[in-house]
Amino acid sequence: MNGKQCSMIVLVCVICTLVSGAPDSDAYAQDDINSSRRNAIVRAIEEVTASVVTINVVEIRRERVVDPFFHNFMGLFDFHFQRPRVRGRAVESIGTGFIFDDRGHILTNYHVIEKADRITSVSLSDGRHVDVDVVGADERTDIAVLRAQSDDVLPHVRLGDSDDLYIGEWVIAIGNPFGAMIQDPQPSVSVGVVSANHRRVRREVGGGDRLYQGMIQTDAAINPGNSGGPLVNAHGDVVGVSTMLFSKTGGHQGIGFAIPVNRARRVADEIIRYGRRRNPWFGFRGEAVQQVNPYTLQQLDIEAESGVLVTEIHQSSPAYKAGLEPGDVIVAVNDEPVEHPLDIDYINWGLFIGDRVTLDIDRQGQQFRISFHVEEVGVLTG
Repeated sequence: MNGKQCSMIVLVCVICTLVSGAPDSDAYAQDDINSSRRNAIVRAIEEVTASVVTINVVEIRRERVVDPFFHNFMGLFDFHFQRPRVRGRAVESIGTGFIFDDRGHILTNYHVIEKADRITSVSLSDGRHVDVDVVGADERTDIAVLRAQSDDVLPHVRLGDSDDLYIGEWVIAIGNPFGAMIQDPQPSVSVGVVSANHRRVRREVGGGDRLYQGMIQTDAAINPGNSGGPLVNAHGDVVGVSTMLFSKTGGHQGIGFAIPVNRARRVADEIIRYGRRRNPWFGFRGEAVQQVNPYTLQQLDIEAESGVLVTEIHQSSPAYKAGLEPGDVIVAVNDEPVEHPLDIDYINWGLFIGDRVTLDIDRQGQQFRISFHVEEVGVLTG
């Protein structure tokens, strides 16, 4: 066999190899596409969706109406002589929740059930309906806990760590934003990133009664009906409870907020254990230094230009036992600057019985710190 014949044989072998390998290459490419389609986000959604529930509630609104018969036939009389009557109008609303343990406990927002006269149904994504009991709720942290009445072990989520979040990491909001417009029970999902963490929402947003501090901000679409639903990371762990959106139109504008799951979990644990959220207590009252009469500040030798002036303190309180006195100015709590009593209230509401608190004090120009452990709420008696 000469060299030319050998070269031809080698060329034929190469061509045969390339041809026979083409189908395998297509298969590998298809596998890569399928792998990229079923990514971490898809897997996370598959893990959590079965544990998400739809909460349907009814509020009976009472309205005063005038009897049309009386109005038509007795119209000669003045309106004040007509006989208005009161009737109830059923107003339906919808929210979301998720099962978070093997005992069937459901976590949601308090405002989902706040005005409800009854919970008409709670349905799972597979179409099953379960009856529920209201275990308890905490208005300030906007958390409520229900419990499904079921002999079956229901699917439940895995709670993550909201302190372990990266700005820019993917998160998924799962909920029921469409309500009765959609016939099937499966929840909707939207994907975005963690836009910011530890957000402090203005007091006016919650009317001064809700702890919307330390919130997770996301551009994942959170719309009405999503309230109470899980905010999930790419591992399939719940890191937040979708709670509110900022919008000038009522629709999604890329600014949504979720309660961090670490806080929600502690509130839920208290509700399950005690039937309520135990109120933490500092045991003093105060007034913003900037709102105190300058003459009074001068008489008390107060040099601080901002902070909260302690005006009243209970002698059995943990703060008093730690050394706090009337006339002290609190300038920071747990290293967070404070200028108004509500600033202290918000920090207080985020704490739990037994948590350690550190106050930065200005006492007639001298700065020092005191620490104590939070106790359950007491009553100031003067």
